[in-house]
Amino acid sequence: MSGTTSSAIVIGCKLANGVILRLKNKPGVEYKLNGANAARVIGGYGLTTVPSDFWDAWVKEKAGFPPLENKLIFAQPTVAKAEGQAKEQEAVKAGTEPLDPQKPAPGITPAK
Repeated sequence: MSGTTSSAIVIGCKLANGVILRLKNKPGVEYKLNGANAARVIGGYGLTTVPSDFWDAWVKEKAGFPPLENKLIFAQPTVAKAEGQAKEQEAVKAGTEPLDPQKPAPGITPAK
């Protein structure tokens, strides 16, 4: 965030409530990513547009962040590409999906 105009990038987030992105060296600057609870969800991902220079700095600062490594958060240069990746990754599990009442968990049968 050097004061130059940054291009926008589209972030997909499959975390249930999204996540707020912040940088240590930029207090007060934050972006809330839409998550799986957003009004419009593609393949389980909410989409949010953020400045690409902020995203690049955040990814560098948060290297090793499990949601990034596990494909729960990703970036694409356009909405169309983000929607495409979200559809391709629909099977990625966040671990917060609702239980199927007919198959609640291995070894557990539903009540009759």
